[in-house]
Amino acid sequence: MKDEMVEIEEKRKTEGKRRKPVSMKRASLLFWHGLTALIVGVAQWLTVVLGMKDDSLYCKILRRVVGTCFAIFMFLLAFASACSLCEILCSRFDLPLFGEDKYYEKELSPGISFYSIYGEKGYLKDAQGKKILKDILWIASPLGEDSLVCYSNGNKRGYFNKFTGKVVIEPKYNHAWIFSEGLAAVDDNGWIKFIDTSGKVVIDTHMPYLPGVYGYVFHNGYAIAHTDRVDRFGLIDKQGNWALQPEYAYMEYTGTHWIVDNGEGRCVMDRSLNQVIPYLKGRIWVYSDNISVTLDNHILQRYSLEGELINDFYISDITTMTYESDELRYLSVVHYNDDAEPTEEVKEASPYIVEKIARCRRYESDSDWYGLLSPEGKVVTPPSYCKITAIGYDLYLCEDTYGEGVILNGKGEMVR
Repeated sequence: MKDEMVEIEEKRKTEGKRRKPVSMKRASLLFWHGLTALIVGVAQWLTVVLGMKDDSLYCKILRRVVGTCFAIFMFLLAFASACSLCEILCSRFDLPLFGEDKYYEKELSPGISFYSIYGEKGYLKDAQGKKILKDILWIASPLGEDSLVCYSNGNKRGYFNKFTGKVVIEPKYNHAWIFSEGLAAVDDNGWIKFIDTSGKVVIDTHMPYLPGVYGYVFHNGYAIAHTDRVDRFGLIDKQGNWALQPEYAYMEYTGTHWIVDNGEGRCVMDRSLNQVIPYLKGRIWVYSDNISVTLDNHILQRYSLEGELINDFYISDITTMTYESDELRYLSVVHYNDDAEPTEEVKEASPYIVEKIARCRRYESDSDWYGLLSPEGKVVTPPSYCKITAIGYDLYLCEDTYGEGVILNGKGEMVR
């Protein structure tokens, strides 16, 4: 009995050694056979339930409809699977999707580029196409020769080097601004401080962070700063000292000049903070070759970049005006015969009013602000009206912004 048990055990071990493990190919084949058998079973069940084994015309049509719907369903399923696979591959190998118009690429330096799809986090790639920094929500490039780029990971802000792509200052600030002239402003626990390229605080004026306030960028050694009030601004130098006290309602750097507003008027200062154009009430634009001023009375003036007055009264457009006269005219219709010869001329019953040209013209100074100009080219009225209409040879209806107006003659005198 013992010998028989030993023989059975040895036989069992021998059979176990002869068994081969099921391969992946065989497992896949078995799964496919099982799936097809299930589909065939469902199809047979449908044929029985719907009576599709019947050879009547109705059943033939029903079979074709069901078969067509099943084919369309399988096609859509295959198409969706292919699209999903394509999206996975494009994401894996950093390739843009077909028809993708939101793909964004920005070269930061000869060896570093930023890639992203709008609304999603992007990454940095080096010249060899290798990702070197991921999870970047947005970036802000520095000014001038600064090399540290401000970026956000979605929660905090930090800085990386645009030539190497390496993080220099870890993202630990709730708010941070671009580097300019070697310094950058950061929100350090609710206080605006300026740091250098190593992350060290070099300027701390006890300036609180105020939502909605912008600036903190250095231009020619000065940056806009504020106190604890959102409506008072000044300029600080790179040592943190006030170059202009925080007593201005508005400040702007144009690239060559500063425009400052003290609440009563605006003036223009050069890079050294010397006053170029004194305080005046109006709007100011600094261009590459001149400074344009629009006064509150809508008169346009132009100055040189050094503040020299070029012209104290500019006109942007001149228009001829017409008015309805008392003269009436009738249109005539000529009838022709078959030989193209005129047979009769018939006047229309309703006349039309003849329009004539008014004596003065309308000029435009500021946008949509008008005045009267004499035939000799002299200014009759300042550009104080939003609309001027000729109502006679030398009579004009001049309206303001509320649609109310006065009637003036060609000398600018009010006609009552």
